[in-house]
Amino acid sequence: MEVYTGGAFQGKLEYVLAKKGYGKENVLEGAVLNPAASMGGYKVINHFHEFVRNYADKPEEVNSFAEILIRTRDDIIIITDQVGCGIVPLDREERKWRELHGRVMCRLASNAKHVERIICGMGQVIK
Repeated sequence: MEVYTGGAFQGKLEYVLAKKGYGKENVLEGAVLNPAASMGGYKVINHFHEFVRNYADKPEEVNSFAEILIRTRDDIIIITDQVGCGIVPLDREERKWRELHGRVMCRLASNAKHVERIICGMGQVIK
């Protein structure tokens, strides 16, 4: 598993596709990701934070899906926006999503073989 993170609009997807030689047909968008559905032949999950947002009221499903990825998809690449650096949201639901995303990403990153932060389209290896 590999994790790529960074701020919004920093060129994360383009960076990963160029680095790996993949096309957009290999990318599953997090906004449509359903933990019960098959991952098929997808190699990249883009906007993983949107998946977590969509299931923030079902943290057990998010955690279960993360565990499945850890156990069965050592080839998957997860791309996510860096969430949580800045002002703490006033909205309770936004805080709940932010915390869930942070905790899940800590678990995924600790189990990943490679973690990289993308800034201005350039990679900074973390792990």
